Amino acid sequence: MRPSAVLFVAIASLAGCRSTPSTWQSNAVPTSAAEKTSTATVDPVVTAASALADAAKDLTGRWTCSGSVHGPGGASPSEVTVEFRPDLDKAWLRTDFAVSSGEYKYKFTSYRTFDAASRKWMNVIIDNLGGYSTSSSTDGITWVGESSGPMGKMSIKDTEHVVSPGEMNMRGEYAQEGLNWSTGYTLSCKR
Repeated sequence: MRPSAVLFVAIASLAGCRSTPSTWQSNAVPTSAAEKTSTATVDPVVTAASALADAAKDLTGRWTCSGSVHGPGGASPSEVTVEFRPDLDKAWLRTDFAVSSGEYKYKFTSYRTFDAASRKWMNVIIDNLGGYSTSSSTDGITWVGESSGPMGKMSIKDTEHVVSPGEMNMRGEYAQEGLNWSTGYTLSCKR
């Protein structure tokens, strides 16, 4: 198996997107003592434009990441650059990812958007190995989907968590049919 094939699977699902959900005060009139003392919240109608604007606010810019990218030889200490920016008239959030040091060289470009009708984030990735993947997320943090590339079809799962402004942790996993999940990457990023 080619090292580049394992690398594709290892990080094909990296480009998740994180959005901060909003809450609004309810206009309902409290009727019980418990309701009068609690703050009621209701999810607002989230549009694609508002979800993308929130995500872009959290993610736009160049991030420098350190950690491990896994391949056929195991984990390789790696430096990665990730750049997020609105694209195509702000209908999509574009991500450009590149491993800048480490054993496994890998690049991809992804596009993601929010589908207001299904209340899900949708993500499409194409890479320098000829592979592609699609994934979705209901919370903008945990992404699940499918990839296809040099190793065939795989299930993918990744987490992209902004822990504070300018600081993000990423972890990716993949599984071939019938096999256990394997780690593809673990990264700590700063903007």
